[in-house]
Amino acid sequence: MSADRKDSLVEAVLEVLRLNPRFSKIEERNVRRILKKLDESDLTYLANTFDVFREFLEKKCSELFAATRENVQQEPGD
Repeated sequence: MSADRKDSLVEAVLEVLRLNPRFSKIEERNVRRILKKLDESDLTYLANTFDVFREFLEKKCSELFAATRENVQQEPGD
């Protein structure tokens, strides 16, 4: 596996983990080190799984914000 391919897969996983504000730079460095030790098939599987999870979160957040926006618009003004 090329280094560029491996780096992009690692970055795909880290993008999702960075959504958590408590995910620190130290944790990121440690996770990056662990992920780079995985073979191509395991890293690809993990990156795909995290990508699906990111899409799920984006959808749920969009639905939540849309529902909140509707509730705010329906409230009577003072």
